[in-house]
Amino acid sequence: MILEAATKVIEFGFNKMKLNRIEAPCMVENIQSQRVLQKMGMKLEGISREKYFIKGKYRDMAMYSVLSNEHLQN
Repeated sequence: MILEAATKVIEFGFNKMKLNRIEAPCMVENIQSQRVLQKMGMKLEGISREKYFIKGKYRDMAMYSVLSNEHLQN
């Protein structure tokens, strides 16, 4: 269900808003979120160390993105 909804958001961004790039950060330890982003065709760009202060400590964030031309290939 989450994957379907997120895929619709990406399609809207590329098809209706004519975006070139969509990105999504998630905490490095959140493996399930990373898997969802990968299933949506997003690629890992890198890790931002101690990027955000969440729940009492600084968290490393994984940055994922997909480009419009990559999305069309899927």
